[in-house]
Amino acid sequence: MSIFASLIPPSRRGEKNLERGRAAELRGDFTAAERHFRLAAEAFDAHFAARRDAGKDARPSHLLMAGIAYTRIGRDRDAIAALDRALEAGPAPDAYLHAGYAAAKLGETGLAVDYWTSYPDWADQPRIAAALRDQVASLRAGGDLAAACEAVTRAVFLQDRDNANRRLMSRGRKEVPRNRGY
Repeated sequence: MSIFASLIPPSRRGEKNLERGRAAELRGDFTAAERHFRLAAEAFDAHFAARRDAGKDARPSHLLMAGIAYTRIGRDRDAIAALDRALEAGPAPDAYLHAGYAAAKLGETGLAVDYWTSYPDWADQPRIAAALRDQVASLRAGGDLAAACEAVTRAVFLQDRDNANRRLMSRGRKEVPRNRGY
């Protein structure tokens, strides 16, 4: 750790570790991805504590990023709480996606269906949207939550890979696809 590490705000450490975790997932290095998601969650925990102590609210984008990190490391109740707070500011596709996943991991079928049904059409993430539609139909017909989570995880991975390929073809643009909420 450098001597300047203490000067970096926890929110920035959380953002960077979330980015590193997602990049590690795309490379197939899931051990590194989990490590970065844990570091992101810890950084966001510190950030939220500091904001709370200062009497300020967290930014919705930070709540969304924290919710994603929490979901990736299995802190599903914390994920739902953070993502619900982020959704209070307005619709964010990744919030619906990850909150539904966290609810499914907790065994709450109705809540997962509610979140995934709310995933907006304007998100421009066709693989994810199709998987969510299929899994909602399956769950309404009495399908298995574990199978739904597996299908959604696969769709997210494939969509992220498609998005990365699209970014390579359009140099100079923003790194995160539009309409993601952060």
